[in-house]
Amino acid sequence: MTLAQLHVLLAAAKAGSFTRAAEEIGFTQSAVSQMINSLEKELGVSLFHRSRSGITPTSIGERMMQHARDILQITACMTQEAASARNLASGTLRIASLPSVATRILPGLLGAFRKLYPAVEIVLFEGKNDEIHNWIASSVVDIGFTVQPEKDLQTLPLIQDSMMVILPQTHSLSNESQLSFAQIAERCFIMPRDECVKKTLHENGIVPKSTFEVGDISTILTMVQEYIGVSILPELYIPLTIPKVVAIPLSPPINRQLVLAVRNWQAVSPLTAEFAVHSQKYMNGMEITSQS
Repeated sequence: MTLAQLHVLLAAAKAGSFTRAAEEIGFTQSAVSQMINSLEKELGVSLFHRSRSGITPTSIGERMMQHARDILQITACMTQEAASARNLASGTLRIASLPSVATRILPGLLGAFRKLYPAVEIVLFEGKNDEIHNWIASSVVDIGFTVQPEKDLQTLPLIQDSMMVILPQTHSLSNESQLSFAQIAERCFIMPRDECVKKTLHENGIVPKSTFEVGDISTILTMVQEYIGVSILPELYIPLTIPKVVAIPLSPPINRQLVLAVRNWQAVSPLTAEFAVHSQKYMNGMEITSQS
């Protein structure tokens, strides 16, 4: 039994004639007849009733046709998955990321992905939220790690990123399990130069009187360490090791969702889709809690 015989079986049943089936699939009439006769001989049953007006499937022929459809569907799936695997073996993947993700998550995530697909070239773009959204929308990148994505992008949720209060390690409030904004509202505040962070805080009713606005996170942490002020940062912004500084959860908690974003999940390449699945599995198995 061959796949060609199964194709011919279905074509003949649809056409109602060996001659018409032959014309439709580009075989000779004798070849179609021989393939059906050979299949019937192998199975030991008659698959068609034959008459001068044409052919009709027998009862067992109908059942064999259903099996043939199932077999051909499975082989088509095998072919498609094999083609996807070939595409995954090599190629270029263009990824956009927020700096915080690039620092805390991407090294381990990309390292694990490269072990699976060593021939894949990875190009990393690091930028702000609005830049990442523009890169995705204009197809500069294939996929991006972002928060608060534009409505016209499609997303896959990854993890919650919690806002943390940053204090000197010897601060009078450093042993608290959580802190409200009211407890630090009157203190000198160092605001990160990040519009997304500002927007998140503002949407949750937190509008600090910023004494300083700083772009570099390590500078903010050093300023806090030196008692220049306190700050509120997303947990992903905070290094795993932060000497002389503590990160305490904000109460009530403020979280923002880190997502993977694309223009359209239905139109992404097999490589991009595989990276998305890999990223979700990797993030589900990791902890992002900082160590003070």
